[in-house]
Amino acid sequence: MKRKLEIGLFAALIVSAVAAFFLLNKGPAENPASSPSLSPALASLAPKEITIRNVTKEVITYSLKPDGSKAKPVEKRLAVGAIDRVRATETLVVTYKKYGRDVTCSLYPGKPYSFRYDSSGKIDIWIGSHGREDAEDLAPYVPTPPEVVAKMLDMAKPKKDDVIYDIGCGDGRIVVYVAKKYGARGVGIDIDPVRIAESKANAKEAGVEKLVKFRQEDATKTDIRAATIVTLYLLPESNKLLRPKFERELKPGTVVVSHNYIVPGWEAKEIDSATVKDADGKDHYIYLYRR
Repeated sequence: MKRKLEIGLFAALIVSAVAAFFLLNKGPAENPASSPSLSPALASLAPKEITIRNVTKEVITYSLKPDGSKAKPVEKRLAVGAIDRVRATETLVVTYKKYGRDVTCSLYPGKPYSFRYDSSGKIDIWIGSHGREDAEDLAPYVPTPPEVVAKMLDMAKPKKDDVIYDIGCGDGRIVVYVAKKYGARGVGIDIDPVRIAESKANAKEAGVEKLVKFRQEDATKTDIRAATIVTLYLLPESNKLLRPKFERELKPGTVVVSHNYIVPGWEAKEIDSATVKDADGKDHYIYLYRR
């Protein structure tokens, strides 16, 4: 009997070892770090991903290689609207053409990037807000300086019964500011869960949690009909993309305030504009529209 028990235990160990071998050598899942079947230890070893999205209107030619490597760069072409997903455990260097010459930039594992047009209409690469294929990447995350936040809201003239929607709210600074200074309600929309977590923490610190909400949603699909004031810090093509939504969902008389970029096609709706210098002396432009 003892001999049979020992043989059974030995067989069980063999089966477990074989199963472990195949699990550890199985190809990576689509998103290993978020897979519930992986232990935290194994998930931490999973390769990270760099995403590069093309939001321009032309095919982009570029190359990638590991930073410091003497290997020949990998040449790539990215179609309009496409996303290149690259498994990476180290910094990559991307090279592309701008003003007729090669430009290089470092890309870091786990970060999303986008080829976009700069203010001169030239192709450049920006850090994106996310790397998802099921949602628009409306703008890189660049916080609005406090001086600009104050001026945007001063121009919008919110009252206590207003509801301010900040599209692409980042760390929630506009929504928190309007709640704290004006006592108005605010809703922040952002697709990045990290930004939403920051927003909620900042609202709690400011003591305005009861006046504000933050929603992790795609701004092109979220419901904005309750807004009486909308604030934006997106890019011109993103403002243009959202304009039909504004015209469809916002009530007549709703105020829309945009930082740095116009809403294309709304020239007749612009009722005010201003220029503000930040702490570094850089000019920022504000455009006020009435729906």
